[in-house]
Amino acid sequence: MSKNVTLHCGVFGVLTGVGQAGRVTQNRLETPMSLLARVTLARVTREGITPEINRPDPAKVIAGDPVHSTWNLEEVDGLYCGLWQSTPGTWRVHYDEWEYIYIHSGHSILTDAAGVAQHLRAGDSFIIRPGFSGTWQVLETTLKDYVIRS
Repeated sequence: MSKNVTLHCGVFGVLTGVGQAGRVTQNRLETPMSLLARVTLARVTREGITPEINRPDPAKVIAGDPVHSTWNLEEVDGLYCGLWQSTPGTWRVHYDEWEYIYIHSGHSILTDAAGVAQHLRAGDSFIIRPGFSGTWQVLETTLKDYVIRS
């Protein structure tokens, strides 16, 4: 059995209702009458949505003191969508979930357990599949869109 699902959390940022004013609730812009949402990066700071700020687990950090800012825009039935930004640093990663990413700015290197490195730069998009292990190194503060399915 297969389902056709079209999902676009965007290439540009925060959810806004198409043709609707919307309202911000729990760091999310809700549009009760619309099933279509426009995503625009500029609205992240202009709307005053406060990001969640955290750091990787210190036991996983290899270099630096990376600080992560996350704007969770959508959380529905194991689907997460939003923006994530990190300052420079390197840490170990392991993915149990599927993630689509689009890089807006910055430069990061995602290296798998076998040592194969992928440079992530503005305009790049990737899928990270469950089971991926390796390191995430942020060379220049990186901003990405993400869609996670757990």
